Amino acid sequence: MLIQNGNVHDGLGHVLKQDVRIADGLITALGTLRPEAGEEVFDAAGMEVLPGFVQALSVWGIMGNTTEIRPSSNDNDEKSNPITPELDGFYAFNGRAATAQQLGAFGLTSCGVAPTDNNLFGGTIAAFSVDGLNPYKMVLGRGLGMMASVTPNLKTTYGARQMAPMTRMWIFTNLAEQLRKAAEYKEEPEKPKDDKLAAIRRVVDGELPLFVSCDSALAAQRVHEITAPYEKLRLVLVNGFGLTGEEQWIIEKKIPIIVRTASLPLDEFAMTLSLPAMAKFAQAGVPVALSGENSNAFAAREDLLWNASEMMRVMHDGEQVLSMVTSIPARILGIDDKVGSIETGKRADIVLWSADPMLTYQAKIVRTYQGGEIIYKEGDAMKCL
Repeated sequence: MLIQNGNVHDGLGHVLKQDVRIADGLITALGTLRPEAGEEVFDAAGMEVLPGFVQALSVWGIMGNTTEIRPSSNDNDEKSNPITPELDGFYAFNGRAATAQQLGAFGLTSCGVAPTDNNLFGGTIAAFSVDGLNPYKMVLGRGLGMMASVTPNLKTTYGARQMAPMTRMWIFTNLAEQLRKAAEYKEEPEKPKDDKLAAIRRVVDGELPLFVSCDSALAAQRVHEITAPYEKLRLVLVNGFGLTGEEQWIIEKKIPIIVRTASLPLDEFAMTLSLPAMAKFAQAGVPVALSGENSNAFAAREDLLWNASEMMRVMHDGEQVLSMVTSIPARILGIDDKVGSIETGKRADIVLWSADPMLTYQAKIVRTYQGGEIIYKEGDAMKCL
């Protein structure tokens, strides 16, 4: 098909009135294009054409429709051991549950799914399309990063059972110890494989980025001090709570930050999040991605757009903020070869808006395409789930 006459925002900072050709689910051409024989044409005159939003870390597909055959069951929340790096987040995802949320009606077309913040090392992250049934067809990438946490969630989860970790002392000591052991670990034919150390070794060797949830600037600094000796290790900070925007170690190394919002209205840690600080990092070249609510509950589908609107109050740059919910999260997840921007060769995840949603609350979605297929159009019935 051909989308003509729209104002195309590529997600990389550019806006241009041009046409977009889609074939076999991909963007095949951009520019001033003439319809080809048999080609469907949609006139997007006066509309804003944006990439589909990418939520870097989410619980979509984990919490879904409770009336389906396999109901929601927190399948990304393994609490048997605080160190489970060998687990694969891909297996937590339920395509039917994600689809039931009708995320396309809110501009979302891709999401990252990660283990919870309840373990020191929780397992690997996967990314999916938001509409479909079969996870094997919806998956955009698996083993994209290792999820870790140094938040008080660990103490709450295991301390209640009188199990370690019950202190920050245990958390940070064991973060350092596990990385040290993994760096020294070598598989030997005559010895059983240590799946946990083998998984963490991939992080030390830089094969997988390490996504670490931190509840404060001090926690982030401790994580940096512990991980800095491993030159190949690629750190991603999650939450951004308490950071000031002046942390030179973040700026110098361009350490990516995924900004998540509060799980509860009075989340004491999330209340320390400074969007002006995130803007400082972004202006210094640090990849900053906006994400959504962080809990295993029914997250608000509009969280991502709401967070972008809040960031606009600080940055006043619609294209830069748009990149924080499209190309930057895609790049952090390592799926930017497929999604996150409107470029030839990318998957046709495209949303047609009546106005620029970065600039006005009055913007409405006219159509949402995922891989060139319409997953939502204005007027479709909306469901609570």
